[in-house]
Amino acid sequence: MQIVSNTSPLIFLSKLGALDLLPLCFDGISIPQAVQEELGEFTLPAFVNRVSISPFGSRLVDGMIGNLHRGELEVMVLAQESRADLVLLDDLAARNKAKRRFGLKIMGTVGVVQLAYAKGHLSRQQAHDYYDELVLQHGLYLSPEILQHLKSL
Repeated sequence: MQIVSNTSPLIFLSKLGALDLLPLCFDGISIPQAVQEELGEFTLPAFVNRVSISPFGSRLVDGMIGNLHRGELEVMVLAQESRADLVLLDDLAARNKAKRRFGLKIMGTVGVVQLAYAKGHLSRQQAHDYYDELVLQHGLYLSPEILQHLKSL
């Protein structure tokens, strides 16, 4: 499965010390230039590929800038251009646009943890600890109901 990731899932997974879950769960991980720029000095592992969007895609992004950041828009365009199976996005507005405008399949940081657990790369306790750490230490918003639901799985 080929994915394109936005900035926040990479940062959240890094804070958990869990970036290594990505190649365990996915065959290829790509990011566009704008995400690389947003990451700044953040060092990405070699399994993350930096891919440029097309000139047409760049013009499309320029015309769409508004409520979303360039990185989020480039993720959507790159996913469409590369025929990625999935995009990693945490922001709700970006997720909605990716689904409605681009018809993309979406997963967030929590989804990566769930998938890693389902594939046997994490124990149930590790997954629960990651959910708690994401919410309590790193500021990822999950409603109490969603957090409770995740822990019931």
